[in-house]
Amino acid sequence: MTSTGRRNLWRFGAYAVLTMLPVVWLGVLLTRTTSAEAEASAIAQATVQARAIAASAIEPYLAPEPLRYAPSRDNWRGMRNATRGLLETGAVLELRVRTIDGRIVFKASDPNFVGPRLIDPEVQAAAAGEPIIDKTTLGADDADGALKGGDQAIEAYVALKSLEDRDTVVAVAEIYLPYDKIEAARRATVDRVVWTIAVGLTVLWIVLAGIVVSLALRERRHRELAEQRSLHDRLTGLPGRVLYADRLAAALAAGGRTATDVALAVIDVDRFKEVNDTLGHQNGDALLRIVADRLRSSLRPGDTIARLGGDEFAVVLPGARADTIEQILRRLQDTLAMEAELGGVVVSVETSIGYALWPNDADSAEVLQQRADLALHTAKGVRAAIVRYDEGIDEFDPQRLGLLAELRRAITNDELVLHYQPKVDAVTQQVVAFEALVRWQHPTRGLVYPDEFIPIAESTGLIGPLTHWVVDHALVQLANWSPMHPDLSMAVNISARNLRDDLPGWVLNRLSAHGVHARRLVLEITETSFAMDSVRATALLEELSAAGVRVSLDDFGQGYTSLGSLGHLPVTELRSTVASCSR
Repeated sequence: MTSTGRRNLWRFGAYAVLTMLPVVWLGVLLTRTTSAEAEASAIAQATVQARAIAASAIEPYLAPEPLRYAPSRDNWRGMRNATRGLLETGAVLELRVRTIDGRIVFKASDPNFVGPRLIDPEVQAAAAGEPIIDKTTLGADDADGALKGGDQAIEAYVALKSLEDRDTVVAVAEIYLPYDKIEAARRATVDRVVWTIAVGLTVLWIVLAGIVVSLALRERRHRELAEQRSLHDRLTGLPGRVLYADRLAAALAAGGRTATDVALAVIDVDRFKEVNDTLGHQNGDALLRIVADRLRSSLRPGDTIARLGGDEFAVVLPGARADTIEQILRRLQDTLAMEAELGGVVVSVETSIGYALWPNDADSAEVLQQRADLALHTAKGVRAAIVRYDEGIDEFDPQRLGLLAELRRAITNDELVLHYQPKVDAVTQQVVAFEALVRWQHPTRGLVYPDEFIPIAESTGLIGPLTHWVVDHALVQLANWSPMHPDLSMAVNISARNLRDDLPGWVLNRLSAHGVHARRLVLEITETSFAMDSVRATALLEELSAAGVRVSLDDFGQGYTSLGSLGHLPVTELRSTVASCSR
């Protein structure tokens, strides 16, 4: 049995003991209560029986005045005849008639017996009108010699009253009733009730145990499902970012112990947005699942495959060697490129891959991720299928790379500021628009210009949050100016990296949130960025243009876009290199 199985068994055993204790305690309490009630019922029954015997076998033969000595001959004979049958049938074990002061004047088992006067508190109490009923043994009374070991009996002291005056007590009857029949009836009642209680409580415990076990299993399933969902991508079932980061760290730790390399490859599905836009999001999701399934089937059990978000996947390859990693990635790329049918359309999956090796290319998981991202960014930029990180493609020195963590904090803590450059109509000399220029108010370095941190953001994925911050704050300012200047527009630069995001949906959402008309926002994109993925850029910009957002093509004249093709582009203005201004 596994340790988990033993632990679960121990927990169930502990639950069984802990829940059974109160059930057993309740059973004992109910049993004792039932036994006491049955005994009280037996005593009450004996009281009624004693009174009935006194009323039928003794009181009819007594004088109307209190007895002082033996009854008359006729009365004595009547009592003897009336009690003889009771003794013979065993209904009564012994019966005595005593005067109020305690003298025995009649004894059913020995009618000629006349005993001495005995001061007996039970007789006095019964004479006062309160019957005394108690368990005893036959012969234990002082009048019988206080013998021990006799049969169990119910001893009843009952006042005997005059038939002519029911308020007058003339004597006291001391009656011994057999206890065995009463005890048998009591025990039968108790046993029946105890059995019912035992069965009922056992069934109750089993039902409660079933409910608790069922709830525990359901809670565990929910917990496992929640954990699964928190650690895995819902669409593909692949590890998400948290689990991926944990496995990447574990792979590097294992590589350090065994002195082996670890490769990290980041895979991007080319033209994924075209599939989404053309065939719909449902088929886009199906394509991502196909990619995930092919990655699973193509790699070793020890490799880690994760979805980083959107159409990006990561593959961690422990033990990979520099001379074989590209062969592995090419085979992987060939497998992914196999045709797939989506919505009745046959498509081929084209991918770009950037990768880096640990420890040659990076000394930590974070740097390894950054450099694999840089390699992928380069692969997308130069339209290469597979690119390994190289210092030549990293234009940043260690100090500037160190700004990455600070830039993340700056975006979160609002350390960024916007400067607004006016655009003036050359004819009217009126300000007609502003361009939002982002700056970083660094807590120690002072004002940092965008040429120092924009490249870092573009190469590490922070360009998305950074662009969102800029657009959102620019729209806030534009909304504040609107009452006085309703025709002003605002221009914001966007990066080539933003073309891979769901930019139109987000932009339109923020325009609506700030109450700004779409025509008053101008998004500026460089011609170079546009040319890197013109199909996707055109589709994205057409969606924005259709909603009313204006698009400006910056740095026009670099030679990527011909004048003849401008008529097909969703742009409203061109900016030449000379006229262009820095972020």
